[in-house]
Amino acid sequence: MKVNVFTLFLIFIFKTSAFAQQEKPPSQTYLGLGIGVSLDRLNDTNLSPLNQQGTALFYRILYERHSRNILKFDIKYGDGILKSGRKNRLETSYYKGSIGATYLKNLSTNNSTTNVYIGGTYKLDILYMDWYDQDAFSYISTHGLSLDASISQKLTTNQLVQSTISVPVAQYLSRPPYNGIDEYIKENQDDPINIIFNGRLTSLKAYKSINWNINYNYQPSNHLNLRLDYDLNIQKAKTISEFKSLSNRISTSILYKF
Repeated sequence: MKVNVFTLFLIFIFKTSAFAQQEKPPSQTYLGLGIGVSLDRLNDTNLSPLNQQGTALFYRILYERHSRNILKFDIKYGDGILKSGRKNRLETSYYKGSIGATYLKNLSTNNSTTNVYIGGTYKLDILYMDWYDQDAFSYISTHGLSLDASISQKLTTNQLVQSTISVPVAQYLSRPPYNGIDEYIKENQDDPINIIFNGRLTSLKAYKSINWNINYNYQPSNHLNLRLDYDLNIQKAKTISEFKSLSNRISTSILYKF
């Protein structure tokens, strides 16, 4: 009797496992390149009391792995010119970069055309501004964890729309001192990585941000995916000086499916 019960138990486990494997969607891996434009409006009192606005051209590299859940890696870099003052005669060069890793867990049932995800992102975000060959400069650098909520809707067999909101919850913030430079910056001016990661764990009172992304995906073939992204990013930091920014980003990407 014990043997029969044990045999039935093994058959049950085997069939359940086999059924689960059949239900699990096949994984899909993507590698992509993208290009876009960032329309930025900001005010950094450490650099200037004036509001500034500019346009930056940026590039991105993407890696994504989709099965039931989603894993993403995203690298961006861009640069442009900020303008301010009377008739926008004052110009400041600025450089933007970010590296992020995101994991999204699917909360919906299998084979659903609408999927809801929750997850998190660990991201390094850098903005550096330079006026007249470092006669004046400023920067803001953050790295840490954000909480993500996402929803996707499959329109047809080869079209999909996805929207994601990301809110930082634990961030290390690095900002220059009141006069723009101190002994630590002088000692590490040849090692900017040390300055970038010399941040302090900040509170929601000192640093607030939200990012909203919506993207449209079209798959013309089994190995090619075309994507159009729109991002809205809002930041506010208040330490010794105050920083506020609003960015609208539009980009297009080509992804190859392995």
